[in-house]
Amino acid sequence: MKKDNIEVVSKALRIYFLAGALIAAIGLFVLLWIPTDPKNVWLIGYSKNRLALSIVFIFFVLMFAYLANKSYRNPRFNQVLVKKAIDVVTEYRSILLVMLPLYGFTFILLFVYFYSQIRYQAITSLQVVLDRLLPLVFFGLSLFIMTYLVIILISTRFPISQLGNRTQYINPKKIFIFLLSVMGLLILLSVTLNLLSLLDIPVFRVTRRIFDLNTERNIPTLFSSVTLLVSAVLLGYIAYLTRITGGPYSILWAVLSLGFLFLSVDETAYIHENLSEDVGGWIFVVAPFVILFFIVYTRFFLHLPRKTKLLFLCAGFLFIGGAFILEFIGSWQISLADENNLATTMVFTTIEESFEMFGINLFIFSLLLYLRDNFPAFYLSFQNPDQ
Repeated sequence: MKKDNIEVVSKALRIYFLAGALIAAIGLFVLLWIPTDPKNVWLIGYSKNRLALSIVFIFFVLMFAYLANKSYRNPRFNQVLVKKAIDVVTEYRSILLVMLPLYGFTFILLFVYFYSQIRYQAITSLQVVLDRLLPLVFFGLSLFIMTYLVIILISTRFPISQLGNRTQYINPKKIFIFLLSVMGLLILLSVTLNLLSLLDIPVFRVTRRIFDLNTERNIPTLFSSVTLLVSAVLLGYIAYLTRITGGPYSILWAVLSLGFLFLSVDETAYIHENLSEDVGGWIFVVAPFVILFFIVYTRFFLHLPRKTKLLFLCAGFLFIGGAFILEFIGSWQISLADENNLATTMVFTTIEESFEMFGINLFIFSLLLYLRDNFPAFYLSFQNPDQ
């Protein structure tokens, strides 16, 4: 490694930490400066949401400030930090350069969506602005831009990997089992807390909101959004590898990636619910696009290996069955029952969300297998520090 290149990277990382602390401090200032709706005041004049977000920004301020200070004062720490940054970026630069634009595009879509919600909807309280998480989105977008610049800088200074350790490849089965374990835990928590809520225990009713599969903006929603985003990243990586290796259908892989990116955003921004309050309404809006998708992707699907076809079919059946068919049937059954019939809602929602989550998890598993079998030289890996 050239000494002058290492110095440049060291300075860049120090500026990155200082800028991160500054941006987080600005976000914290905005959160504390905007007046709070008196109806939502919980402690020291702020709402629960405002205090939770403030804690997040305080954490980022302290973390970045600590890293910047230690990098400046401790040469040994700075050397290790720079070497790790160079090793990671040079080893995974292809993946990072595909993944980061997808993350950036997601932040931009969220920013535009939140802005349109605030701009074109009647705002009765500034608390609504905070519910849109604009400061957090701004922080995330800024951090993405800085991270991307640092990765480009390191990639140009160190174009080849500097690592000498043995490579440990990611095991698709272990990833699949991990995703299924998280999914099972979320389902168990949702069902258990819904049942306890029937006992009219206030603490469980509050906790249920965090893990309820039938509620938006909670942990199950985050898990679904993250898995959809992972699918988009893997599809984008396959599109990139297909393009550079001269394989067919790289454009269709890329379009699939953008489609799953939209689904990830929709999972947290619930765009399709805004198309129509009636479940049947948005299903009929999306149905023509689904039919067009099957027409366009017929040859693409037939070109896939047999194992990939089977896994894609199973994953698609589970996801589409949960997202369209089961949601339509469940909404119809719930509308026939009493609106407060928690048991009916819990049963249909649990089945629907379970199908959707399992379908996406199976899809991620199939994409990892496809990558491993068709692009072994570019398959996802990490360096084993014990070797």
